[in-house]
Amino acid sequence: MSVIITKRKKMYKLKKILHSTTTKVLSAILVIALLASGFFYFDFYKRQINKARGYYWVFQGDKAYKKHDLQKAISCYKRGITLHPSHYKALYNLANIYVVYEDYYSALENYEKALLIKPDYDTARIDYAIILSETYDTDKAIEEYKKVIETKPKFIKIPFIIDRKKSYTYNKAVAYYNMGLAYRTKSMLAGLNSTAKSSYLNKAGDSYKKAGEILNTYNTNYNLGLINQLLKNSSQAGYYYCKAIELSPFDYEAHFNLAVLLNDLNEFEASADEFKKAGLLLDSIGDNIKTSYIYNILSEVNQKIAINANNDYYKKIKENDKLMQAQQTYKGGKLVLDEENDKEIEKSFSTCAGYEIFRGDI
Repeated sequence: MSVIITKRKKMYKLKKILHSTTTKVLSAILVIALLASGFFYFDFYKRQINKARGYYWVFQGDKAYKKHDLQKAISCYKRGITLHPSHYKALYNLANIYVVYEDYYSALENYEKALLIKPDYDTARIDYAIILSETYDTDKAIEEYKKVIETKPKFIKIPFIIDRKKSYTYNKAVAYYNMGLAYRTKSMLAGLNSTAKSSYLNKAGDSYKKAGEILNTYNTNYNLGLINQLLKNSSQAGYYYCKAIELSPFDYEAHFNLAVLLNDLNEFEASADEFKKAGLLLDSIGDNIKTSYIYNILSEVNQKIAINANNDYYKKIKENDKLMQAQQTYKGGKLVLDEENDKEIEKSFSTCAGYEIFRGDI
């Protein structure tokens, strides 16, 4: 019996020794593996640590950016980018800040870096192209807009969270619109070369039309009106000015340009109506210089009407003037439209005076 107990004790001691040895060996292997991993993957681990630190500084930059503390944002973004060079959003935000400071070349440099990392970053590409136009590199800007238009991204849609198709469509419209602005700039730089000027204006018009097919906005229609007016396409110019006025009745530019167009077409009564609207809108924002200029032109148009001695027109003018005066209030030297008559006034301003003339095209 004592022999059996002795054997069991020996076996227990042996197992204990083996278990302890195994644990030590496995621990040693693990330590060696970790050391080897650290040796062979040192750069990888360092990059991950730096990336984490980079994210921290970019986060601090975002906070400063939202608070409009731009100097702090620049400092934080630069530290973040140094640690995490492929953070394209930090590069994009840094570029935007340089735009605020009108440091366009630094802005372009950072936009370019962001686009090298993420070529399908359409928002950055559009902003990059806009600044290229600001620095008179219009041809390159147009090429960048074309890249946005030709982009075919993979669409991701998560209801209420993300819809890449919608954002892509919007960016495409913006690219077309800005490309129209770029072609219009080229037309102005064409000087006395009428062929080149006409070609660029037509390209601008095509770009605006494509933008309008996606987003039907005041600016798109207004610029289409302006392009057609420059190309002497009076009918189309009037059509688009009227569309712009319907979309945004209280923007004076479309009223003013339409008034000029109608005057050129010898439609003096309609022209006077639109000049009045433009003058009233400028008066409401207190722009006395432009208001005075418009009323001087209006006076000339009224003289042309007087030559035609249209008494019915003058009766209509007096009635409208009485209505307008009843609806006008001045506060602090500025004209304020009477809120009670807001709807009636909006209806009046959104009705294009040249409707009867251009209705075949509307």
